[in-house]
Amino acid sequence: MSTSESQTEIQSESSQMTAPQLATSQPATDLVKKKKEKKLNRKEIPVVPLPLEVPLQNTFGPLDMEAESTNQENVEQRKPQWSNKFQGIIAVLGYSVGLGNLLRFPYVCQKNRGGAFLIPYVISTAVLAIPLFILEVALGQFSAKGPIKIWSICPLMKGLGFCILTVSCIIVLYNSVVFSWGVYYIYSSFSNVLPWTTCGNPWNTPQCVVVGDTGVNSSVYMKPTNANDTTITASIGYATFNRSAQTSSVFGHTSTEEFWQNKALGVSSGIDDLGSIQPHLVICWFIACVAVFLCVMNGIKSLGKVWLEALMQVFFSVGPAWGTIIVMASHNSFHSNLIRDSIIVGVIGELTSVFAGFVVFATFGFLAHSLQQPVADVVTSGPGIGFIVYPGAVSLLPFPQLWSVLFFTTLLMIVVDSTLAHVETAVGCMEDLLPRRFHVKHLQTIMAAVFMGAVSLVGLVFTTHGGVYVVQLVDWYVGAVACFAIAVLECVAVGWCYGAERFSADVQMMIGKRLPVIYKVVCFIIVPALLTIVLVLTLASYKPPRYGEYDYPTSAIVFGWFIALVSVVPVPVFMVTQIHKMEGSLARRIKASVMPALEWLRLRRQHGLEDKQESISAKDNFLFMIGR
Repeated sequence: MSTSESQTEIQSESSQMTAPQLATSQPATDLVKKKKEKKLNRKEIPVVPLPLEVPLQNTFGPLDMEAESTNQENVEQRKPQWSNKFQGIIAVLGYSVGLGNLLRFPYVCQKNRGGAFLIPYVISTAVLAIPLFILEVALGQFSAKGPIKIWSICPLMKGLGFCILTVSCIIVLYNSVVFSWGVYYIYSSFSNVLPWTTCGNPWNTPQCVVVGDTGVNSSVYMKPTNANDTTITASIGYATFNRSAQTSSVFGHTSTEEFWQNKALGVSSGIDDLGSIQPHLVICWFIACVAVFLCVMNGIKSLGKVWLEALMQVFFSVGPAWGTIIVMASHNSFHSNLIRDSIIVGVIGELTSVFAGFVVFATFGFLAHSLQQPVADVVTSGPGIGFIVYPGAVSLLPFPQLWSVLFFTTLLMIVVDSTLAHVETAVGCMEDLLPRRFHVKHLQTIMAAVFMGAVSLVGLVFTTHGGVYVVQLVDWYVGAVACFAIAVLECVAVGWCYGAERFSADVQMMIGKRLPVIYKVVCFIIVPALLTIVLVLTLASYKPPRYGEYDYPTSAIVFGWFIALVSVVPVPVFMVTQIHKMEGSLARRIKASVMPALEWLRLRRQHGLEDKQESISAKDNFLFMIGR
């Protein structure tokens, strides 16, 4: 039968259909058409039309266009998610409750007159830490991207991703050396008598005092090499080196501190006297690096100065502005209640800090009472204060060896959680930088092995006799500029460049309600203004670092400022690069570089969000923030 004949036959059959038959067949036909249209709509992701006054190349530079073409077909893919909501909260808690709570908080609190520090600290947590935490969780959860790719939300701030990468590398080094110290203390706990509970050991000085004993150790004698020389020849374990009398006098003389300073660390006279690497610390250091790598293999699842110190401490206790929260939130399900989770994590983290402070200061008081000395003279302040106070506390308990092993095992678990999060951040940044053709099956394991191999080599400096001086230098400068700069630029990029209205709509799409006015005012107006003022005051009131009473030389201070500034250098560099890639006048280049990239706009359309306009005036943005 010919085609024309078949068409004629179909038409004749259709003409013979009754009215009811036509009425029932027509909706069925429409239903099929609608189903086909829905399938087509699912497959096609519409592109947001760009305004005529902004050409395509001004909104998306040449390098970004290449990335866009690569990632366009993968825009619907999200990172592997947590198995359940509880797992995600516990993972973020493991990151937030870390060394900043257990070791650094008591040290900073002691340095700033104890209880007087708590009031500004609690206020800083509520006003600063929790709003920033919510901001970073929202960014990571909405985009499911790493710290570098996420800045397609505002291409001008792309340098923040490299800033986060640098900071993560430094923090991994710092955390790993604390891990190695913990390993050494666990090893030392397996002895008949805990070595830090007695005097008369080769590492003790004549002034050594055991808690509860008012006598001094007379079995060790150190004397100047001649009558006019202040240099003392000290025998520290297997090593012998020179130490000035002034340096020796600044260290505490309890048996716990002498074990820490003289045996565990083998402290030299200063940072310019690093000495040789110490075998026991080298072994513990490599154990720490291997342990971190083995965990990473399984991936993400496995008043005045007091206020300034309090504002800085919340960055170490809760962990915003380091980029790690963004990475961990990128594994959340899209509709996780980010506000509730952020508040829970922030409150638990701060309660942990306060609890750790109570333990430390209660022990301080007991030691001071036993030795009949002022609290300030009981122990030397420093980042290793936890390795003096906590061992002293457990030594007073029944079966001290058991409690010592349990405590330092707990410490290692806390350090591993925090370190893994930073390693994941660093590896995630490097993975974002690699072209997609290099994304092989075991890429994360390979990159983690390379990264931790580099860390193990660089960190050997921490195993020398002067290594603790380097640790103190890193602790002093790593957050001096970077944490403030990252936090301020994040608030400006999201609240003012991207727009508070867009961000609020994104959050509403995830949790079903928009952000309250108070949050928008605090996060996008008060926090950046406050942190800018704090950064200026911190630089204006700058004091060189000290370890006990030891003053660092000028060369070490210069190196410290290098640590502080190297992490923020990528920000202005990429700003200039991004503006240079655009076309048109300088004003149009800047305007184009602060607008969301096409990749981000497609992501919003994927979630059912559309832009009414490409740019939002500062006036309209401000009025939206204050609820007008």
